[in-house]
Amino acid sequence: MTLFRQISGPGHFRVLLAALVVVSHMSSVEIGRPAVFVFFMLSGYWVLRMYEQKYRPAAPVWVFYLSRIMRVWLAFATAFLAVFLLYALSSDPRPPETLAGLSLFGLASTRQDVLGTSWSLDIEVQFYLLVPLLSLVLARVHRHRSRAVAILVIGMMLTVLGWYLQTSRGLWTVLSYAPPFLMGALIWHWQARGSGRSAALSVLAFLLAGVVVSASPLLRPLLLSDVDGPFQEDWFGMAWVTLLVPFVIWNVQQESSPFDLHAGNYSYALYITHWPVIAFLGPVLQPVSTLDKIGILGVILVVSLAFYVTVDRGWEHVRRRVVHDLFSARRR
Repeated sequence: MTLFRQISGPGHFRVLLAALVVVSHMSSVEIGRPAVFVFFMLSGYWVLRMYEQKYRPAAPVWVFYLSRIMRVWLAFATAFLAVFLLYALSSDPRPPETLAGLSLFGLASTRQDVLGTSWSLDIEVQFYLLVPLLSLVLARVHRHRSRAVAILVIGMMLTVLGWYLQTSRGLWTVLSYAPPFLMGALIWHWQARGSGRSAALSVLAFLLAGVVVSASPLLRPLLLSDVDGPFQEDWFGMAWVTLLVPFVIWNVQQESSPFDLHAGNYSYALYITHWPVIAFLGPVLQPVSTLDKIGILGVILVVSLAFYVTVDRGWEHVRRRVVHDLFSARRR
């Protein structure tokens, strides 16, 4: 495996996406949400693949649900409670009703969050609930791409419904973000294959589109935080990341070394721990200089690595043990 393939493995790509979210939260550049949409695309691929290869043939659907929810919720709940307690000890405690966010479900709508990024975890878990149904639907599509196009059209209609619920009712659902999930699922369903050349051209097209948008006075606000754009930034973000589909197709084909697997798992710890560090240190260091930002990044690295080693890996061991025991009991 070449050095390039090692550093461009699936795990390293996920760390890059998480790092872009960190950069977005420490600057005025709105690159974090497009990165989240690529995470959604990867989830569409990896979670559907996992369900169809591992869970559907050998376990009832509730085992899949339990496994996925444990993977997300256990680390999330630990971080949530730790940050809530830190706020309680500070001069800016959070109201008790904030603890309702521990449920995770519905958190994107209620905004009872202390981690700053949990809205996407709510959307992610909602997607997990739909995976068995999505698998059943795609199984009926087989390899007829015309039928798959119909699925995409239906997905777009559901997206419109999702945005209606979000903008008029304040309900954040996975329907609003169906396109990237569906794109990832279809990459798996079609067993799509891509070349390094198509992947490189995909990244180039993505970057060029970003340059064009940045150069346009009308469209530039779509890439800036806290600046109203000409239309909903998330619509632009989901459309923008479609340019990366060939790269994603190529990336998921790459082999993962043990270090790459750790990198992919670490991306979750980085994602859910970085914002509290920024939220606590930012006001203390005001005005935040470039040197201060480098220091904050160092603290984020230390906190996220410590959380990964001591919390995330510990809970993952518990999850794997529970799932292993359930599979073993099923085979008896």
